[in-house]
Amino acid sequence: MSKVTILGAGIVGMAVASMLSRSHKVTIVARDLPGDDETQNWASPWAGAVFLGLDGSTPREQKMQHDTFAYLWALAASNPESSVRRIEMNDLQDETTLDKIWYRDLMPEFRVMAKEELPQGCILGMSYKTVVITPPVFLSWLAQRLKDSGVTFVRKSVDSLAELKGFGHDVLVNATGCGSKFLHDVSDHNVQQVRGQTILVKTDFNKIVMRHGPDYTYVIPRLDGTAILGGIKQVNKTDPHVDIDIRNDILRRVHENAPSVFKGAKVENVEIIRDNVGIRPARVGGVRVEKEVADGQNIVHAYGTGGGGYVFSFGVGRAAGTLVNDFLFAPPVAKL
Repeated sequence: MSKVTILGAGIVGMAVASMLSRSHKVTIVARDLPGDDETQNWASPWAGAVFLGLDGSTPREQKMQHDTFAYLWALAASNPESSVRRIEMNDLQDETTLDKIWYRDLMPEFRVMAKEELPQGCILGMSYKTVVITPPVFLSWLAQRLKDSGVTFVRKSVDSLAELKGFGHDVLVNATGCGSKFLHDVSDHNVQQVRGQTILVKTDFNKIVMRHGPDYTYVIPRLDGTAILGGIKQVNKTDPHVDIDIRNDILRRVHENAPSVFKGAKVENVEIIRDNVGIRPARVGGVRVEKEVADGQNIVHAYGTGGGGYVFSFGVGRAAGTLVNDFLFAPPVAKL
């Protein structure tokens, strides 16, 4: 069997492994591994983790998201222990019209909401079914599934891809997220660190509310008696501490968009479990899924998903897996 090393054990790295483990010997190398749920050094445990088609996606990125949704939708039925659940979404838009919604034909039970269903200032509302994930549960479940299929996990901090040559792989997959900005030999200056802050609260609310506009606001129930409230996007900010002013502003916005459930905009009106801060691995120019040969290594890059790590995950895995196989099974070049 061919040997593939994947650098990065976040959702993208493990999704790539899931596409390769049946036909290749796969090793995942990472500083942070599933089960490391309290460290803020990686984004995957802190994500809202819901499927939502992303605005501004290229046709290639749309294909990767489409593939991910198909995989997760099926997983919700076949493996509920994974934490993947089907759920209703109210997708509210302040600035976008229906003709610009590329995923309208993808989502089950899609309908345009009536005007009386919309909050003030919203010009378009869409209701449909999607999936939601509880990241700590899902990451551990997927890691065990990969181990059962023969994937090896190695904890190691890496400053350059050259340090991995000793693993003896045929192909190396770079799924380092924000780390791609700091790898000495392949540093990508288009990578951006985007700070997110959310609130995990107790609630039996069972419908996602996602509002896009000047104030990016969401309620993401996990269907386990909790929900994630957000959100913000602070580009190139990495402060790991909770900003109380941002917390209060999130509570205000959530109250305005779901007043029947979150009845007040003050802390004492919501049962808070904890505040979350995570750094999303975004990239100017979009997701990078491409191959190159560098320093004698066959490399496939798979990173730059921003806040869409779970949205892109298994679609990136499929696309990256195809590039790995391009290296391994490319026909020989005829000699003249």
